[in-house]
Amino acid sequence: MLVEYSENIYIAKNPALSTLLLEIRDKNTDRRRFRELLKLAGILMAYESSVLLDTKTSEVETPLGAKWSSEKIDDEAIVIISILRASLPFVDGILTLYPRASVGFISAMRVEDSMRRYNNRLVFEVESHYEKIPRIEKRTVLVADPMLATGSTMDLALNTIKKKNPRKIVVITLIASRLGIEFLSSRHTDTYIVVASIDPKLNDKGFIVPGLGDAGDRSFG
Repeated sequence: MLVEYSENIYIAKNPALSTLLLEIRDKNTDRRRFRELLKLAGILMAYESSVLLDTKTSEVETPLGAKWSSEKIDDEAIVIISILRASLPFVDGILTLYPRASVGFISAMRVEDSMRRYNNRLVFEVESHYEKIPRIEKRTVLVADPMLATGSTMDLALNTIKKKNPRKIVVITLIASRLGIEFLSSRHTDTYIVVASIDPKLNDKGFIVPGLGDAGDRSFG
């Protein structure tokens, strides 16, 4: 179930998701299991986010020769953007629910020694060395990244995506900081954000607290 946090921002409330997230946060969860959990969380977050996607009426014939029509998500009209590298297992889960979706990649990372404070928030410079994005004009774009800390990386990704004229953008993330999500929503008022948990703060290095650590390192070493 999605609970509205503020305009266009939703928190996914789901006991199965909360159970996964507890194990994901656990520092004793090993690398293999961590990746498995991110994939499972991707499936659940894709399911929860589905209420924001457009549907069309489709009809089938049952084995008894009867007609049945229902609303259907057209996943061939969906493009999933993976923010490398931490989102790879997460996106694998989303693809389980939307197997016909196209997938694009943006390599974006913050420059750690560029941190500064601006208007009471931490700011980092962000570098992007690679992007490969399929045609997204007038299509729905799901942007996946398990963590949203300061919002700087996602801001860069969204600015890149919007130049290509998508019809709708939904950001899917597991854990966001309160400051990061408020910054992102103020910069992208036309973008939907779905998150499993909004954590209270960032530490002096820009990591979410309590958070889960570095998702990329915990997935891949």
